[in-house]
Amino acid sequence: MSNKTLVEMIEDIDTSYLTEQEKNAAIVSAQTSEILVGSVFAAVAWVKKVASKGFSIGSAKPSHA
Repeated sequence: MSNKTLVEMIEDIDTSYLTEQEKNAAIVSAQTSEILVGSVFAAVAWVKKVASKGFSIGSAKPSHA
């Protein structure tokens, strides 16, 4: 299994048929996709962490002064 980033994979293939602008656009798109996927995974991990602690909304008894 390869742990290369999308950018590394793009740079490893023959892109001689692409203009420099098209290659740069592909790299920017790949970087954006990696950031988006990383953010989604981080959000899912955070939700799992919060959910594993349990939701205690409204379970606290009100204190009267």
